[in-house]
Amino acid sequence: MKLYVTDTHALYWYLTASPHLSNAARTAFDEGARGEALIYVPAIVLAELYYLNQKFGQPLNFAEEYARLEQSGQFVMVEFAPSDVLDFDQNAAVPEMHDRIIVGLARQLGAACISRDSLIVNSGLVPIAW
Repeated sequence: MKLYVTDTHALYWYLTASPHLSNAARTAFDEGARGEALIYVPAIVLAELYYLNQKFGQPLNFAEEYARLEQSGQFVMVEFAPSDVLDFDQNAAVPEMHDRIIVGLARQLGAACISRDSLIVNSGLVPIAW
């Protein structure tokens, strides 16, 4: 089974059926929907998703989407543990703290990251699905 970790924009664009989502990213989400992949959603991505949804006028009913994600077999919600901070140095090629959390989870799982964020992509720390 394939493993992915999604970043915030990728998840937002997937949930809103945005044309901003690349074909490779859409394929990763579709693999999850078919039961061929698991897509891990770090807690920080959910927090950022909430604020991104607010910023764009709430096109998503956040509570309903959260419940759908949580009940779905394709998505796995992942908490942030205090000890995850110890992994930050290994992810130093990614300057932004929230992105280090996302990349750190992908590294720990041996998963590809669904992201077009140039800082994540150019870090070379994890495979990218974009």
